Amino acid sequence: MTAFDFSAVFLERARAHTAAAGLEAQIEYRQMDATDEAGLLALGAGRFDAAVCLMALMDMPVIEPLFRAVRRLLRPGGRFVFAVLHPCFNSARGITRLAEEVDQDGVMVESYGVKITRYLTPENFQGLGIVGQPAAQYYFHRPLHVLFQAAFDAGFVLDGLEEPRQPERESPRPLSWSRFTEIPPFLVARLRPGGG
Repeated sequence: MTAFDFSAVFLERARAHTAAAGLEAQIEYRQMDATDEAGLLALGAGRFDAAVCLMALMDMPVIEPLFRAVRRLLRPGGRFVFAVLHPCFNSARGITRLAEEVDQDGVMVESYGVKITRYLTPENFQGLGIVGQPAAQYYFHRPLHVLFQAAFDAGFVLDGLEEPRQPERESPRPLSWSRFTEIPPFLVARLRPGGG
């Protein structure tokens, strides 16, 4: 297994977790830029059965080089799975989470929703990834048609899609995603190389 990240700090933490689990012989870590197509291809065309990209595409200024490289790195029958913040509900400046009390037949019920005033325009902005982080980070909002077009242009076909809900759990934050049980904060897609 080969794992890579742009951040040396993240790689150091991953190595520590891997060592604690006794798996250091099974994972090779590399510091790499996922937007460097030539660097990715140096890993070896047709070398991998699968590729996974977790919660990173919305942090990348360009994604086309990654899709093109992964397409070539996969063996025939391989698959590429990625997970992102759901672009419809969770990654543009025009998206606001709301909480309200609603009278339902004489009983006050809490209701949670999302107000969307801007979605279709790709944009870059700064925001928080985790509440309490020391500085804002860049996000690159891509609506679904832009996100998937990059995959299709690279020769992938979509053959699986999930919109997992955040597990319900106690949170001191009134607008925690765990309270939005009917709105998925994430999107997970499985792609396979197309036949031609």
